[in-house]
Amino acid sequence: MKSVFAVLAIAPIAVFADAIADNYPVAENVRGHENTEWSISYAYHLTDAKKSLPRVLLVGDSICQGYQGKVRAKLEGKANVTYWASSYCVTSPGYLRLLAFYLDEAKYDVIHFNNGLHSCETPVADYAKAYRAAIRLIKKKQPKAKLVWASSTPLNATDSRVGKVAALNAAARRAAESVGDVAENDLYSLADPLDRAAYWVDTHHYTDAGYELLASQVVEKVVAACAK
Repeated sequence: MKSVFAVLAIAPIAVFADAIADNYPVAENVRGHENTEWSISYAYHLTDAKKSLPRVLLVGDSICQGYQGKVRAKLEGKANVTYWASSYCVTSPGYLRLLAFYLDEAKYDVIHFNNGLHSCETPVADYAKAYRAAIRLIKKKQPKAKLVWASSTPLNATDSRVGKVAALNAAARRAAESVGDVAENDLYSLADPLDRAAYWVDTHHYTDAGYELLASQVVEKVVAACAK
């Protein structure tokens, strides 16, 4: 009897573990690690009177970290903005687990999603497959949320990374289109014509004026998605 009970007790745990493995597979780390990996998140107004406002989740990297404060300020009194910014490539083992954690934090009306500038060492085919899995996870976890895919911003550089960012954006766009019902925020096309000396502070990051332009377009896309 004890052995039967032990089997019955262990079985649900095994099934649960299998489900986690199926839903969030740990793939080969095709990009490898950066010297320092990081992750930053803030979820605002989870319990106070403002919690009745529409809730927006921004997902991205340090560019998202740069514009999120301006987005929050522009949407003050209109929407609550949560963000998760990290260095992890969408192909990194555990990325979907991290994404799932933040998707479970609250119910969102709009999710603005980007991953790419930390992926320049990632094969495009692997990136596309992982990007599609991430979009499907978002839709599974937040089926009522409007999803906006954002292209990665251009670089202040002239080497091969410039073409790689464009290739990754094209792969991400195809992944979003293959899943369907995903709006687009083309931040790459917005920023690419800008004067690098005037709007960039280094290879990746922007001046305050640059982040202001990015934030304004993010807000425009988020408001449009909320209206739907």
